[in-house]
Amino acid sequence: MILLPSSSPLPMPVPRSARQRARPPFHAALPSIKEFPMNESGLRSSMIALSMCNFMVAFMVSGVGACLPSIGNDLHASAGDLSLISAVYVLSLVIFNIVAAQLIAIMGQRRVFLYGFAIFLVMCLSLAFSPNVELVWGQRFIQGAGAAMVATSSVTLLISIAPRSMQGRLMGLLTASTYVGIALGPLVGGGIATALGWRWLFVVLLPLGVLAWIAMFRTVRVRQVPVPTGLDLPGIAVMGAGFVLLTIGASCVGRYDFAGWFLAAGLAVLVLFVLVELRVPRPVVDVRFIAAHPSLILGLFAALVNFGSINGLLYYFMLYLQQLRFLTPLEAGAFVALQSVAQSLLSPLAGKLSDRIGPDPVSAIGLAFSGAGILLSSRLDMHSSLLFVGLTQCIIGVGLAFFAGPNTLSIVRSVDASHTPEASGLANTMRTLGMLISLIIVSATMTRYLGTHGAGPEMAEPFLRGMRLDLRLFVAFNVLGLALVSLRILNAWRCGLGKGVDCMPDPSFLEEEDGNGGSGGQAGSEDGAAERNTGGKRA
Repeated sequence: MILLPSSSPLPMPVPRSARQRARPPFHAALPSIKEFPMNESGLRSSMIALSMCNFMVAFMVSGVGACLPSIGNDLHASAGDLSLISAVYVLSLVIFNIVAAQLIAIMGQRRVFLYGFAIFLVMCLSLAFSPNVELVWGQRFIQGAGAAMVATSSVTLLISIAPRSMQGRLMGLLTASTYVGIALGPLVGGGIATALGWRWLFVVLLPLGVLAWIAMFRTVRVRQVPVPTGLDLPGIAVMGAGFVLLTIGASCVGRYDFAGWFLAAGLAVLVLFVLVELRVPRPVVDVRFIAAHPSLILGLFAALVNFGSINGLLYYFMLYLQQLRFLTPLEAGAFVALQSVAQSLLSPLAGKLSDRIGPDPVSAIGLAFSGAGILLSSRLDMHSSLLFVGLTQCIIGVGLAFFAGPNTLSIVRSVDASHTPEASGLANTMRTLGMLISLIIVSATMTRYLGTHGAGPEMAEPFLRGMRLDLRLFVAFNVLGLALVSLRILNAWRCGLGKGVDCMPDPSFLEEEDGNGGSGGQAGSEDGAAERNTGGKRA
């Protein structure tokens, strides 16, 4: 359970002007915090270690994708076998992002992070010695579980160790480290596979990972009130079955007629999962709690539609650049990497803006840029300038930088302290589900317009028609996301007038109440935490 920085609960929302007066400037934030459990040096060391861990996880995810052809040649794996390497990893992320939230309630976010990153590192080492592709499937599934534990606990750790007045910019730095890993993975991973072989990809960064794990173990200390609960094994089993069916169906859309049956069965099982969760005393997903918090629901669905629009772009851009514009894989990868470069550079700025004006307005800016970049991309044809292609990638990257981190921060702030891990896990799961939705849409569209043909020059016109159709749909996704975030902004304004719903008291105002500037991370008293977490009451 995470302890929010406060000395006493506040029953009413706080006017914006009071919140602004309570927030100290950046250079004065850390020295003025009396309840904060870390000094400035400790916070800096912890954030460096946390960023290194997230960088390595993201680097491995994108780097493995670049090495799939080499893995196939070495292990004599078919294209279908290679696609399963990515599919089982995504499946593991979807399941264990949610399970990790319940593990945090039992073990604490620090232990979950350390265990998860240790699992990830051990699987990296074992993958370097895999004798066949079947073993790789199992190793990647376990590695995905470790990555999910890291992703879910990273956000809760940041909220735990950072003062509220700095959470936005630190979230931006954490997001930037992830995007740097995504950007470098294909380039460095492809270079390692070419020069040394694919197995070295899993070995080269191991020393860095071990150092990051030791740094996390030594620097991060979070006060934790244990929760007497256990894993919701029936719920996890039903949820896992539903996501397995959905993943199989998504992977088979356009190739096999039974794909629709698997998708329908997966949705039916997930409906059964909701019914199961309503009956168990300590569910892995607290359906009643989520239903009672519309602000949380709006943030989660905004993440779903945004990531549902972005993932399909990578597929279309890579095919467009390689098959229609005859760029090499390296050249096409460099164009797509512009998106991650923009994300890396601007995520810290988005975090600072989140601290100044709130995360929801920044998320709205990000959705507007994402939609504009995708709309411009829908105008691509066989004669479009490559400079224009690069411009669209940069605009989309700006949108993601301003949306991803701020929206995550907004989601975890939508709930009380005891439900922060669950909110973080759900946010990660919704992003992954968005990827699956994008895969289904793209596969169905390409099957309709290309049939069994490849996306070569002779099929350029039908390919471009299908691509434009999906890109316009993805623009609509971002417009929907913008509407959802706008509803959150409107509700926050109404909360300031005492008329909103699901209003949370702003803990930053308590700094002014205390008169000591201390926003604290998690260092409030356990008695105060117990008082705040009795049911998560709203004003």
